[in-house]
Amino acid sequence: MAEELDRLSALPLEIKTSILRLLPIDDAVRTSALSHSWLYVWTHLSSLFFNLSFPDDPDLLQAWVEVAVYIISSLRGPLIDFDLCYFAQSYASEDLFRFLSLIFQKGGLQTLSIYSTGCSALIQLPYFRSLRKLYLCHFHLLLPDDFQGFEHLEDLSLYGVYIPQQDIQLLIDGSKNLKTFQGHVESDEVRTLSLTFNSPLLTFVQYYFIDSIKEVRVINAPLLEKANVSACIGPGSSEGDCALIAALTSKFMVDVAAVSDLSLGFEILQCFSQDAMSSALRVQFLQLRSLHLEGIVSCLDEKVFATFCCLLRNMPIVETLEIQCFDHPGVREGLVEPDAFKVSECIKKEDGINCLEQSLRRLTISVTNSINIVVMGMIHFILLNANVIELVEIIYRADNEVEPSKIEELNLVEKASPYVNVVFSSTSDLF
Repeated sequence: MAEELDRLSALPLEIKTSILRLLPIDDAVRTSALSHSWLYVWTHLSSLFFNLSFPDDPDLLQAWVEVAVYIISSLRGPLIDFDLCYFAQSYASEDLFRFLSLIFQKGGLQTLSIYSTGCSALIQLPYFRSLRKLYLCHFHLLLPDDFQGFEHLEDLSLYGVYIPQQDIQLLIDGSKNLKTFQGHVESDEVRTLSLTFNSPLLTFVQYYFIDSIKEVRVINAPLLEKANVSACIGPGSSEGDCALIAALTSKFMVDVAAVSDLSLGFEILQCFSQDAMSSALRVQFLQLRSLHLEGIVSCLDEKVFATFCCLLRNMPIVETLEIQCFDHPGVREGLVEPDAFKVSECIKKEDGINCLEQSLRRLTISVTNSINIVVMGMIHFILLNANVIELVEIIYRADNEVEPSKIEELNLVEKASPYVNVVFSSTSDLF
């Protein structure tokens, strides 16, 4: 054992630090007890990841804050990556400010990721000159004084972030090297935020439309390849809410019509299915090769199915179609099945979809316990009309024993075509 410990102690510093990078930070610090040669190895780390969960205990939380301050202060070199994920009921903005100030003093930060639930503290970012990736979730964000942009920022993700209009636009405009943007930004007022992307290097944009948004435009992004659009629409949403989301999304889709990969939430299709918004479906995606649809199964009805078919008509060369349905807790109890006759009649009406006849080669449909009539209608409709399809995967994920009727129905689909493969798995595979 002593010989093995000596071999471990004799490892070069670079290998020791590589080993510690694979450990949680508390375990990395504990390696100080191995031997004298390991005493300060952890202080050479350049990446820190804190994953914390606390009850509503301010004393315990404050004790951890002091430990974290000690760890950051003890690092001998620059801190390149900092990742903080916590689930406290409350969090003091001054503690976050302490962390960020210490990190700023170390210099060299390239990746900053801070995720929280249960609170929305204020973050005022220091002017991290070398920052390349920024991910913030559930915060009120203020930019540094005299901010002119993060010169090297490539990846910007803001989820549930409250930010003033002038700050969000300055952040986008000042990031000249921005390649990916994922956003769900909010304000305290309805329909006040407008975002404009004039980003020559942008390749991917994802946006989540909510009632704070007035407009999202992409006016210059020649390298844009992928777009993802979803929205916040609930059971209590009015027709006016749906019409607003459809109008905002329609303008946005015109701007990103040249992408080759598009993801849409079912909530968006639900908004588009309003009769008054049929004009929103006229966007032509002439270069689109991959279409992804996802959302909760309760959004699916015969109108959404018709909207889905309208979209396919405007996507003539789609090769890959992925549809992912999932449940939220309690969905099954309140789920109202669509009218089977209406869905059947809707399917009979739809024909002559170019991508199904000439280009669609791969179909993946992932469903959970609440698989409904519309989903089965999509499966049957595509299989009946897709002439050049080469592979179909239907993944049925159940959190308990699969119902015999579901097995029988899906097995019938599998027998209907030599290209269909039905997979049964657990919902745990999703995570």
